[in-house]
Amino acid sequence: MNTKERILAAAIHLFNQQGTAQVSTNHIAREAGISPGNLYYHYKNKAEIIHSILEQMYVRWDEVWYFAEDQPLTLESFFERLKHNFGLLWEYRFFYREAVILLEMDEELKYRHMSITKQRLIDQDQFATHIIRAGILTGPTDPKERERLLSACWLITNNWLAFVEMNGGEITTEQMDEGIAVLMTVLRPYLKKGGDNNGKA
Repeated sequence: MNTKERILAAAIHLFNQQGTAQVSTNHIAREAGISPGNLYYHYKNKAEIIHSILEQMYVRWDEVWYFAEDQPLTLESFFERLKHNFGLLWEYRFFYREAVILLEMDEELKYRHMSITKQRLIDQDQFATHIIRAGILTGPTDPKERERLLSACWLITNNWLAFVEMNGGEITTEQMDEGIAVLMTVLRPYLKKGGDNNGKA
């Protein structure tokens, strides 16, 4: 891990623990085991660090939604992608806790995130087409209903961990699985008969 990667890893750890407002660049430098001057050589301020973290996060989400056209997709591999998705939500949880504030404070970040979200919804629509062709889901065929279904899935996955924490729950593997089960409750009417396994692969 090079110095820039160490800085980002340290920042993510501290942001997840304490929130972005409570963490300074000095705190990040100390956590990364470097001097503040060394940190400023790579990142001029905390905002730039947050931008870099989100770019890293966006790239890593490609692992969830990208697929080759000839890549086989089974119900089990579908659930593995869902688990990977929830794992990334947990890894970058500070952002989903603070998204509204962070985006309102930084116009550049806001428009970048809006652009990525728009692309992600396109990616998810393409992924939906892929899993329908694979016989995992049977619809919906109506474009508007499909758009609404994708929006519902987006809202559940992006807000599940915050929902658990806000209600005094502890994030555990079981809670992550429960989030997938909640998501599958929405998808169940479209799930190929016999393919459901109570929300688990």
